[in-house]
Amino acid sequence: MEMRQLKIFCAVAEEGSFTGAARTVHTVQSNVTMRVKELEEELGHPLFIRQKSGVLLTSAGETFLGYARRILQLTEEGRHALLDDTTPSGTLKLGSMETTAAIRLPGILIKYRKMYPRVQLSLSTGTTSELIKAVECRRLDGAFIGGHHQNQAVVQQDVFKEELVLVSSSEYRSLRELTRQMPQQTVLVFRAGCFYRSTLENWFYQIGLIPNQILELGTLDGILSCVAAGMGVTMLPRSVVERYASKDLLRCHSVPAEFGRITTVFITHADSVPTAAVRALVDLALHPDPARATAPVEAAIA
Repeated sequence: MEMRQLKIFCAVAEEGSFTGAARTVHTVQSNVTMRVKELEEELGHPLFIRQKSGVLLTSAGETFLGYARRILQLTEEGRHALLDDTTPSGTLKLGSMETTAAIRLPGILIKYRKMYPRVQLSLSTGTTSELIKAVECRRLDGAFIGGHHQNQAVVQQDVFKEELVLVSSSEYRSLRELTRQMPQQTVLVFRAGCFYRSTLENWFYQIGLIPNQILELGTLDGILSCVAAGMGVTMLPRSVVERYASKDLLRCHSVPAEFGRITTVFITHADSVPTAAVRALVDLALHPDPARATAPVEAAIA
């Protein structure tokens, strides 16, 4: 079994086709097909179901994928451990909630790129549950997620403190007035797995509120635009709302501290040794201004 075979196998699994994998690993499709066939013969199991539209992992392929990713990750970590001269370099695959990517990370990543130009940085966004899964599967080196989670597969480090607020159009002057109207309100949220959404649902459940309907939207701007237009309400960090272009059309309503005070956490895989690139990013997130390197960053408006 060769490392090249494992890289090609993982690429096929992620791309869903031999053609896509060939582009990813910079080779020809015939070489991808041959390497996968060699690996299947060596393991004694078919790894993919071939279809006209692409390929699907077999049950054996699903099982082997986790091991293949782990082998590749450990090999990469070993290489970095030998070469690591404390100067961040190599690839850094980050994940983040969309709100954190929009508000917290731009300034940090600009500084990071200037300080560590040898790092090839990528950033993808998703819900907290999606990001945890991506770190577990080693598709990401680390991710910024909402809150703490009972998960032994990841190491969690507090980074930012946020205040979650219920957000409505400016016509609602108080939380009491808004909650009285909740049976007629639409709740605008990200898809299932979003930490803010689950926090809002838990609060509603505790106080016995049942909204008229729940509408899932795919972007932060889409949610805030709809709230500003009077379509419904949402729950987001106050710092996000305060930086929205049409913030004058919105109103933030404080909720009980047990739901309103949350922590953004940076997670890495529990079996991974953080590289210099990861350590440098976390340090910069904790201390964006070296002259004020003290505690985790507080929300701009709390």
